[in-house]
Amino acid sequence: MEIAQSVILITAAGSPIGKAISLHFASLGAFIALVDIDKTRLDQTYRACMAIGAKCQAFHLEDQQEANIRHIFEQTQQQLGAIDVLINYWIGTELPTLFSPYSVDKFSHSMTELATTFFAFGKQAANYMRQHNRKGVIVNLTTHSTENEHHPGFGGTKAMISGLTQSWAKELSAFNIRVGGVAPISIGCDCDDCQSHQSMNQHLQYEIVRSAEYIVANDYFNGRTLEAEVS
Repeated sequence: MEIAQSVILITAAGSPIGKAISLHFASLGAFIALVDIDKTRLDQTYRACMAIGAKCQAFHLEDQQEANIRHIFEQTQQQLGAIDVLINYWIGTELPTLFSPYSVDKFSHSMTELATTFFAFGKQAANYMRQHNRKGVIVNLTTHSTENEHHPGFGGTKAMISGLTQSWAKELSAFNIRVGGVAPISIGCDCDDCQSHQSMNQHLQYEIVRSAEYIVANDYFNGRTLEAEVS
């Protein structure tokens, strides 16, 4: 897919990764629809994109009802044009371990709020692209939080992203809609040096952004999850 002039909708755009992805695709000439439930962070990303001359609009998701998510797709088309790409960002806490306190309640929260919103954006993108005959791309993305990068529950989140990416790709192949995934993998960071740790996180962020670009740009990529690695 040609990234320049394409319309890309990015969820959790106010997060550090969401902001980095938004700025990167904007620099490549894409039209950017920024979406977040946190209006303050969303506005910060919007101002940063406007500062580099991006063609973008910010959409505050007041709640995570499916009707409101569908309305954002309609608004994006009206203001930016037909949507080509969804960057679908799973952001939040890792899935709990079996023996962690209140693990069942935490798992229920993850499924009912975090996973449901993630799934709803994927569904709306698929419906939109099918109805408008768009040969679009859905990029499923997840990252660990800095303090929990070795949390055992993060493996479950990555597995869920990978599984959904594969199943969605099979379901949507008949409509020429591609689905790819990006998840980080960290190797060998046992140091306590804050500067070294920050440098590693910046490099990992760069790898995640470039992985998302690779999936969108390469028409043959479908049904697989890339692991953004930093060593």
